[in-house]
Amino acid sequence: MRILVTGAAGYIGSSLTRALLARGEVLAVDQSQPGAGTPLVGNLAYPQFARSLITPEVSAVFHLASLVSGGAEQNFELGTKVNLDATRDLLEACRLAGHRPKFVFASSIAVYGAHFPNVLPDPVTDETAAAPRLSYGAQKLVCEILIADYTRRGYLDGRALRLPTVMVRPGAANTAVSGWASAIIREPLAGRDYVCPVRPETRMACISLGRVVEAFMHAADAGVKGSVLLPGISVNAGEMWSAVKGRAKGKVSFAPDDRLQAIMDAVAKTTVSKRAAELGFRGNASIEEIVHEYEEEAAVTNHG
Repeated sequence: MRILVTGAAGYIGSSLTRALLARGEVLAVDQSQPGAGTPLVGNLAYPQFARSLITPEVSAVFHLASLVSGGAEQNFELGTKVNLDATRDLLEACRLAGHRPKFVFASSIAVYGAHFPNVLPDPVTDETAAAPRLSYGAQKLVCEILIADYTRRGYLDGRALRLPTVMVRPGAANTAVSGWASAIIREPLAGRDYVCPVRPETRMACISLGRVVEAFMHAADAGVKGSVLLPGISVNAGEMWSAVKGRAKGKVSFAPDDRLQAIMDAVAKTTVSKRAAELGFRGNASIEEIVHEYEEEAAVTNHG
């Protein structure tokens, strides 16, 4: 059995790839060298490369590669190529392969957001209508619809997970508009001061990396159909800082950026899914649990 993971060098992709190695050969695809699995470096924005990835040996596809929210908003053409066109190329490759592989897609709660007057219900639930406010969310939603249609036609066995903000991202920040939520924990713990670009009371729906990796594997195993909203606990920036303040060597100050603040004011504050719970997906109990998981993983990484 061969498992294909796109975005395998990324934050979620690298952890998922390591977890999947026990199940068989993992073809780890990214623009940079993946750290685990059988590495294949290439750009999914090129259709020929994307369509070459689905061979008869590939029984499951975990499609995580994307240009995240801020990047997709700043560069519409590139976001469309990476987030939409490359996904369709992979779907077409599955159709032409003819053996109906499993297809697990990393979607996002960015599919919500454009509710009048730009305020989402709290919590966002299974009944909340998708109405993207950013190009990234629109691209993710279109991909969900395409995956559902390819599944209906019998070309693949697809499902999508709508991810809350995944924390705590190590290393340098990416272009995600929610990147501050990891930085406000990561930077002071590393002894660096951090200026948070949103107000302390700014809330968002959060989930840990471990829970997300678990969710991807469960989605493939449990026969999940359609799109599933993962549970995200509500945490504000002040609470994130408080969770590490007592042992942090760096300091946090707040200097809100008006543009980013406007975006964050409109995002989902909490996500609650009865369907996800019934299917066996799990969320986190607290921000302290999320931080503890990050610190444990960092300790393991630093020791070898």
